[in-house]
Amino acid sequence: MAEFSSITNDLAHKAREAMYEDNPLQLHQDIQQLWWHWADFTLHILSPIIDVITPPLVIYPEVRSTSQEQEFVYRINDYGNRLMTSKAEDMFEAGMSMAKLYNTIEKMIALLVERLKSGGVEEEEEVRVAFDGHLLCQRKAFESIINLTHNVIVINFEPGDWGELYLQNIKRIADRGYGYPPLAPRTTLLEKYTPKLGR
Repeated sequence: MAEFSSITNDLAHKAREAMYEDNPLQLHQDIQQLWWHWADFTLHILSPIIDVITPPLVIYPEVRSTSQEQEFVYRINDYGNRLMTSKAEDMFEAGMSMAKLYNTIEKMIALLVERLKSGGVEEEEEVRVAFDGHLLCQRKAFESIINLTHNVIVINFEPGDWGELYLQNIKRIADRGYGYPPLAPRTTLLEKYTPKLGR
């Protein structure tokens, strides 16, 4: 029985190797899937100059006063001039879901705004930031940043066709009377959603 299992595993391994040799696109897709499960995001604040914090502060999810549950966000490593987060702690449970990471990105943008206000940066002053990490995370951060009242410029993200389509959709929704998205973080998104039965 063990010999049969060993032969089956060998055949499966050889089939996978042949599939990757014949189709490098499959290998690329598998790497993308892995990165999606282990997505990360970094927000670099380039201007104004902010002092580096060493070792970094770790910002854990806050406990909500209404429900006594933690915010639906990942922890954030705060280096002063750089905020970092990752799905790594939940990669097996979260799978491809980006909801918790998107909430964390909104919280990071809110921390950026708080840092600018506490540092005396006026809304008209130019603030330069850069993104690093998974493309979907960068898009989410772009969505939050373009809606800010501060003059924040992202120097290394080109939204391209996706950005044009996003702005068209936002304008279309606003023209129908629904308004523009609220500023980050949207507090309703920071709470866990538990599906309920009923109508």
